[in-house]
Amino acid sequence: MKVNEQEKQQTRVKLLEAAVDVITEKGFKSASMREIARRAGVGDATIYNYFPTKEKLLYGYGELVQQRVMAELKAIENFHEYTLQEQLHQLVEAELQAWLPAREYLQQVFEMTFATPVAGYEHLAETRRLFTAMVVDMLDAAIEAGEIPEQPYQDLLPRLFWDFVSAILGYWLRDTSEGFANTTQVVDRSMDIVVQLLKGGVVGKTLDLCSFLFRTHLLQHMGSLTDITEEPDLAKAKRRFMAGES
Repeated sequence: MKVNEQEKQQTRVKLLEAAVDVITEKGFKSASMREIARRAGVGDATIYNYFPTKEKLLYGYGELVQQRVMAELKAIENFHEYTLQEQLHQLVEAELQAWLPAREYLQQVFEMTFATPVAGYEHLAETRRLFTAMVVDMLDAAIEAGEIPEQPYQDLLPRLFWDFVSAILGYWLRDTSEGFANTTQVVDRSMDIVVQLLKGGVVGKTLDLCSFLFRTHLLQHMGSLTDITEEPDLAKAKRRFMAGES
């Protein structure tokens, strides 16, 4: 019997969620494709039709996370009325919430990426594309509405924000404060800086947003941030978030 596209997608999600459970329990090296397939209720050979290697399976969950984050933001009826700062902040919060049930799994992803950075970069290509598509949409809408000016090196900004959020996730993985309060503070304070740099057209000039924020001791000098200026009135209403994405 021919399997339709919806059934294929459901099987793919089952495999990814089973991989989260098995790899979290046993670690990446000890987890087997056979056990993951059986945990998902899929034939031992069928799993290879979806994920030819265990590495593809490990990194594939990141794509699912980005799809869920995008769907969550699109479901917010008035999201296009948020300021850029509010939108970017909501994106980071959605990322943290989406990864929360798989926090230990994300640690495995980080470890693999640092161990084999070239392969990790390649395996994360689709995850990165989905994430940066959301950032591009937010930045373009903010520029169109007159909220921020045209940015120098504008094509680099989504990659820089990817690096920034990756650093936030790495910090969160090591955060032992109650309710991850330290991470919340880092996100709140650093987002203020990010948006002020965007408003001044400065971010692109740094060429490395993550390095700029963290190497200037942002985490050690939380109290030294300048006051945030008032939000400007938008020249026109923003378009709806990811309106062209189904």
